[in-house]
Amino acid sequence: MTKTIAAFIVVLALVTGLSAQDQKAAGPNITGTWNMGLQGQHVVPVALTLEQKGRTVTGVILMPTRAGETKDVALAGELVDAALTLSGTVEGAAEPTTIEIAGTLNDDGSMEGTLKGPHGKVPWTAERLKERKK
Repeated sequence: MTKTIAAFIVVLALVTGLSAQDQKAAGPNITGTWNMGLQGQHVVPVALTLEQKGRTVTGVILMPTRAGETKDVALAGELVDAALTLSGTVEGAAEPTTIEIAGTLNDDGSMEGTLKGPHGKVPWTAERLKERKK
């Protein structure tokens, strides 16, 4: 009986250790809703929603327009280590418009980088929204 319990404890320890290694090997996950601040003459708040599966990242950014409206822009890209790259095309724009986002996931869980659009490059920072407790 004692040998059975000891064997069970060893197996449990191995499984727990392997599970922790799998989570560490998976790397960071940026799935969620983010408050993004585009930094120009003033900070423009922008909503960014991301979903990550492995290295692949998809999402939507709610971009402000000159007319004071907002436009959903679908994004696709990847997160490799802590480096994020995303791009998307603004549908219905007067001229073909592509948005390119490059950034880094910081140790504190925030992100920062640049957004390249029709008006040049703009620095940005972002923080993930905390989920409400149910």
